[in-house]
Amino acid sequence: MRRWWVAFNNDGTPPLDLCDEQIEIRNPASFPNRGPYRGHDGVHKWMADSWEVIDELHIEVDEIIDVGDGETVVSVQRTMGRTSHMRLDTDVQWAAVWTIRGGKALRAQGYRSKAEALEAAGLAK
Repeated sequence: MRRWWVAFNNDGTPPLDLCDEQIEIRNPASFPNRGPYRGHDGVHKWMADSWEVIDELHIEVDEIIDVGDGETVVSVQRTMGRTSHMRLDTDVQWAAVWTIRGGKALRAQGYRSKAEALEAAGLAK
């Protein structure tokens, strides 16, 4: 996942070689661009929609948590940039539950908080 976000920050899009052809991305329900985004074309659409909302977009990974089932991780990251329409600085922490198969991202479901993502992944305390 770290390589995925590093590539995202380097050229504005995640590397498709780290995405399964059937990848599905869903942002948190409260995000303006929720999805679902499916397949490699969906990854490009997800990126285009993200850039429409936030300029100078940059993602910092705070934490990667291995769920322990061999295919699920929770990532906690910060989205930083400037909103496109109001020109306000933004710094929002959010999380995602990822399904990884064969070394590629197959599914990503975003959540507003680490706690929500951990609960969805079955790690709630």
